[in-house]
Amino acid sequence: MRNIIHGRPALNLTVSPNHQTKASRKPLTLLALVLFLMSTSESTLAADAGATPSYSKLNALVQEARVKQGLPPGNLAPPIDPSLAGSGTDNSGNVGSAGTDAADALPDDTSSATRGPTLRDEAFKQLLDKISPLTPDQIIQMKRQQDKTEQAVATTPNTPPRPVSSTLTIDLSPGVTPPVIRLSAGFVTSLVFVDSTGQPWPISDYSLGNPKNFNIQWDKKTNTLFIQSTSAYSSANLAIRLATLDTPVMLSLVSGQREVDYRVDLQVQGSGPNALPPIAGDNTPGVSTSLLSVLDGVPPPNSQELEVSGGYGRAWLSQGKLLFRTQLTVLSPAWSATVSSPDGTRVYEMAKTTLILASQNGKPIKIELKGL
Repeated sequence: MRNIIHGRPALNLTVSPNHQTKASRKPLTLLALVLFLMSTSESTLAADAGATPSYSKLNALVQEARVKQGLPPGNLAPPIDPSLAGSGTDNSGNVGSAGTDAADALPDDTSSATRGPTLRDEAFKQLLDKISPLTPDQIIQMKRQQDKTEQAVATTPNTPPRPVSSTLTIDLSPGVTPPVIRLSAGFVTSLVFVDSTGQPWPISDYSLGNPKNFNIQWDKKTNTLFIQSTSAYSSANLAIRLATLDTPVMLSLVSGQREVDYRVDLQVQGSGPNALPPIAGDNTPGVSTSLLSVLDGVPPPNSQELEVSGGYGRAWLSQGKLLFRTQLTVLSPAWSATVSSPDGTRVYEMAKTTLILASQNGKPIKIELKGL
């Protein structure tokens, strides 16, 4: 092979025996190693002294040089004109620019504009495809579809039940139908037990008829049970034993209703362990359902609401009686019936009057009623 590349003398890369040890310590560059192999390997010399190595021979030299350098395999970029891939020489014996010279052995040193995508460009493109195979528009579309799917899974087939808070009177007499507690899957219902004075009545024990479809939580101290249904449609009963009360309180549990009881205040007739001392004149033997409705904020039917001065409560005139709902303690006039809730709200039933004397934190307050 001629010792001329692009019209310039080729470098003499022969390593003398005295410098072989020093040369082995410092690896040759890929270009220098290719030139060295071209000048020393007899297998690369053409049969004709005027010919230059073909593309296949130069590619073989590149492979051999990359192996010696410990680099990954990489083919030599093909020549721009395929017709020049054979010899690539001109009349002067020099390798043409369209041919394959020693510089072509370096894929990184060529321009992508003239030679097309290089091995490094292809590797980078494959890495991007592996890290992010989807386009930004496809990612946005996928997230929207995922949001619609989650919304459809969370949507109930029927309208969610309407929440209700109420007060029920517990009658322990024989033959009385037990109260019904309306439950719903995914909703927690609290059962609060109080006595006739509105004070908490502690729970001592309970027994559930269908523990598979209902779940109950209780801290074993207070007067409140938290219960929820684990199935859409189920029914069972619940027995609760209150402290110092021999007769258990029986309740019916039903799930899948249009209304769900969020909180139910269960007022048991009688005085519990935390009952307030009786007030003089309070000799009511029982509580009427109309008083419980007023305690829940529901006016009695065919009643007339009166105006209460100072905003100390609400009052109605029903069947010739005055029903007064307030958080104050009424001192005068005397009432014929009263009922209270755990939050301190009380309902008094009394004779018609335009003036009520009540007490707030020990301070007497005059309340005027208008509309009679």
